[in-house]
Amino acid sequence: MAKHRPVVHHLRTYGIAGLLALGSGSAFASSFALIEQSVSGMGTAYAVGSSGIDDASTIYFNPAGMSRLHGSHLSGGLQIVDLKTDFKGSAEYANTGTPLDGASIDGKKKLDLDTTELVPSGYISHQYSDKVWFGLGINAPFGLKTDYSKKNWVGRYHAIKSELLTVNINPSMAFKFNDNVTFGFGLSAMYADGELTNMADGGLGLWKQSGGQLGGPGLDDGFVKLTGDDWGYGFNAGILFEPTQNARIGLHYRSEIDLTLDGDAKVSGFSHPLLAEENGKTDATLSITLPDNVSLSGHYNLGSQWAIMGDVTWTNWSDVDTLNTKLKGGGRSVSVWDYDDSFRYAIGAEFTPGRTWTFRTGVAYDETPVPKDSLRSPRVPGNDRTWVTLGLTYRHTPNLTFDFGYAHIFVDDPKLKGVVDNHDPSDGQTTGVHSLSGEYDASVDILSAQVNWKFR
Repeated sequence: MAKHRPVVHHLRTYGIAGLLALGSGSAFASSFALIEQSVSGMGTAYAVGSSGIDDASTIYFNPAGMSRLHGSHLSGGLQIVDLKTDFKGSAEYANTGTPLDGASIDGKKKLDLDTTELVPSGYISHQYSDKVWFGLGINAPFGLKTDYSKKNWVGRYHAIKSELLTVNINPSMAFKFNDNVTFGFGLSAMYADGELTNMADGGLGLWKQSGGQLGGPGLDDGFVKLTGDDWGYGFNAGILFEPTQNARIGLHYRSEIDLTLDGDAKVSGFSHPLLAEENGKTDATLSITLPDNVSLSGHYNLGSQWAIMGDVTWTNWSDVDTLNTKLKGGGRSVSVWDYDDSFRYAIGAEFTPGRTWTFRTGVAYDETPVPKDSLRSPRVPGNDRTWVTLGLTYRHTPNLTFDFGYAHIFVDDPKLKGVVDNHDPSDGQTTGVHSLSGEYDASVDILSAQVNWKFR
């Protein structure tokens, strides 16, 4: 019976490798990164970026911006992200080394993947002196969720449910050297928790190893559920340069964070006696580096009512090449990403007709790091995105303001072209045996609100 174990090792290792691969191609921002960390910033499509947001949410984009906040400030925001996604496609067997190659995989070929998610954030800043500020931000810089909800869809061996939650705790400080230059610095402690499920084609494994005498493709599917979590640590630093009263330039760097997700791979549902013994749990470990990024932003006041701004952000996604997963007992899996570095470009404008209201708008172009259709994951697919945003601030009192924002994101229709489920060198099977092709129709709408309170 031990001769069948490598097959199940392959099926188990596939899923845990996706704990963060589930974000490949997210519709929120570049891959599985979330830029939705400030409601006032969203009004300009985040073109204000590192050049200093006028509330405590500047802590995430550039802590040096706290030098523009006098006294103590508290900001809390919530963004409602509504994703509209439809899939149409097909799947087939590939790389089996048998006449089965090219045969269709049965299952549902059209799916509605619509989902609505919440992205909260909170910040507090305190002016300690004329030169020093302290702050704290709590947010979710990475995260997403998708659920195909169908154990019988054609891509069930690639993905069913994928979920990633992160919580980032970011204490920060700013030091003002003079009237023109401020430096900001912060530390990050990030908690990550993930869950991933997919079906495992145990019948195919039996069929191959028995020379067609036992099992059969798709005849004994098991269910794989993986969970994992870890804490990772990093830092961010920025500088704010204000050459005149009307102009400011910000430069901000957020470091990479290394995570080692310790997880459990649980297999259930195999019915054949030669596979049923594999139902149960095994330990799995996935190491990944979340990429660093650099943002350069500028802000300029055109008189007392109008301001324009722009931002360019580079993300070092090329650090994410492959994900290597290790199982207790020696099994190993490799998920190939081959990501490219990506850029995000944004421009925006503000109009402040009086003391009560400020109106904002912006557009942005957000590149995907996915290099080609054959490497795009179905775990929440996405592509290049174009943002169009509107926002406003209402000043209820000098110490209490409210921000509201709306964004529509146009997503270039993502395509899958022969995407294989995984690579497993632990048993000589170096290429996945299930190939998925298809096309998604996707768009995103975001509604957001934030409250800001100056309490000192």
